[in-house]
Amino acid sequence: MLDIKYDLKNIEEKRKTVKGRLFQESANIKSESFGKISEEDLYLLFELYDEIFLCRWFRQKFRGKIKFKLSRQLTRSAGNTRTRKNISAIKPEEVEFEVKISLNHLMNFNKAERIKYVGGIEAASVLDSLMLVFEHEICHVIEFLVKHKSSCSKKPFMELINNIFGHTEHTHKLVGAGEANISEYGLKPGDSVKFTYGSSTMEGFIQKMNRKATVMCPDKHGNYIDKSGRRYVKFYVHPESFIKEG
Repeated sequence: MLDIKYDLKNIEEKRKTVKGRLFQESANIKSESFGKISEEDLYLLFELYDEIFLCRWFRQKFRGKIKFKLSRQLTRSAGNTRTRKNISAIKPEEVEFEVKISLNHLMNFNKAERIKYVGGIEAASVLDSLMLVFEHEICHVIEFLVKHKSSCSKKPFMELINNIFGHTEHTHKLVGAGEANISEYGLKPGDSVKFTYGSSTMEGFIQKMNRKATVMCPDKHGNYIDKSGRRYVKFYVHPESFIKEG
């Protein structure tokens, strides 16, 4: 797809070069555990990757536009790349991409004490996480441009991302909102909870944890029925809203 292939030592050296340049040129990212980031940093990161890894392939070949965004709406995926379905029929200068990076996964990185992985590579810091996810999304853009479609679970994508960035898997094992809340608030599915709804105090159990907890509360008129015939109503509650006992 691209006639670029690096060995693992070269990949690590190039990542260090990207980091060093990022620390110098970014107004926000000055360390591995940065606490502030802007969309300008994503554009800078793209330019650095194009120069250091991709031999300025985008600068020479790409005539369209890429919009980079930091997203709070992405809670399950760490990144997302979108373009129009009829990309093969669009003039090269009219091709547009939207690449989103999840702010949630960056903010949640240190909320679980375990090893995190992106594409089969250990992410030792928030910056590692950002860069590895960014590499994944760059490869989606390249595959869309060359093949007019992209699927990270298919062989062409995996060959591309392995050749350039050394990724060995298409999935990520980062800290999602649910795991972060379980760690931060000490809550997990099955736990009994109380919360205020209007003027009433509701009691129920946590069915699922995400950015908000899905809570099932017993109610004889509820629309949700379990295997024993008990009825429930469903609420979506932020963990901060639960009433603490004692």
